[in-house]
Amino acid sequence: MLLVVFPGGSGRKPVLTRIQKFSQICVLVSESDRETCAWAKEMVEPDCWIEVAAATDGQQVEVGDRVTEWMARTGMRIDGVLCYDEFGVEIAAMLCERLSLPGTPLSTVLAARSKYSFRKRCEQHGIMSVGQELISNQSELEAFVEQKECPLRFPCVLKPTKGAGSWHVRRVDRRSELTQIWQQLHTDLAQSRFPADVREAGFVLEEYIGGCEIDVDGWAVDGKLQFMLVSDNRPAIEPGFIEIGGIYPSQLPQACIAELQRLTLQTLQAFPRIHGCFHFEAKIDPETSVAVPIELNIRVGGAECPASVAAVTGFYLPEVAARLALGQSPMQDDAVCRHTCVATTNIHLDTSGTVAECSDAKVDHVATKLVTSVVFSDL
Repeated sequence: MLLVVFPGGSGRKPVLTRIQKFSQICVLVSESDRETCAWAKEMVEPDCWIEVAAATDGQQVEVGDRVTEWMARTGMRIDGVLCYDEFGVEIAAMLCERLSLPGTPLSTVLAARSKYSFRKRCEQHGIMSVGQELISNQSELEAFVEQKECPLRFPCVLKPTKGAGSWHVRRVDRRSELTQIWQQLHTDLAQSRFPADVREAGFVLEEYIGGCEIDVDGWAVDGKLQFMLVSDNRPAIEPGFIEIGGIYPSQLPQACIAELQRLTLQTLQAFPRIHGCFHFEAKIDPETSVAVPIELNIRVGGAECPASVAAVTGFYLPEVAARLALGQSPMQDDAVCRHTCVATTNIHLDTSGTVAECSDAKVDHVATKLVTSVVFSDL
């Protein structure tokens, strides 16, 4: 039995469908996400739906008690825990430790999830970094702005300390802009549906990193790197860093790819005993091959990442993560048509109105060499 923590929206249905081919599943959801996750309830047995009043990283003990109570009541045994949602990775790590299951230690997950502690850990292990400051509240904001000598070099990037994706992230070109931008993002984050621990963690301001942005997707077993694939990101739309797609695998010079692989390994070694999939982000100067980490997500990469990695390697990362959680070896999907290289494009509409239809049914897949297309919201 595989426990899936926070199954998410209905776009994740194909993930659970694939996992069910080799494992029975049960799901853990919070009452606040009951409607969002309703589709998953139809995919599991009646007794395999575990609902908790507060399923955030701040209520780990209560969630653990609820899961052990469920096991005692149903007589079912959990053999592995999977989480592909950034806001549930701490709970998943806690459950793995509590149930003595394969997984990344909670202490490692905590160190990586905080953008501030991640960079501090990198500095301690001699990994190139940039300046940063925690600005969690109004008083810390005022203290930073009023300093005679600014400790950071602008431009900078303001982002939630425990955020995900590009939500509530903004480039700040001058210190004089910081107060207005921080107050706006602080208000937006406070009013968001993000978990309480994310809203309360506040923001980190870090120096802007130039160069080409890349992702490294892969997995490790008991702290030992097993596989990684470097891919390129198209330049994000600033100042909000809206992601618009990428290229798999990376088309950077081999010297750059080798340096990114070295940096990935060095970073993983700084975060002990990672077990499962990871999504590492960094920037590199293609002229000098100097690379700097951005963040390390101890989970499967989101959006188009799984489909893209599968298209060029045959490894579907959510399935890899599930098998590793169950103590199994990853398997390549021989049925997937392998491509030498794939490119992705994220279409963002910045106009108002009603979307009457959204489908790729009329697209000539052969002529356009379309691999797949996904609508990330239900119509």
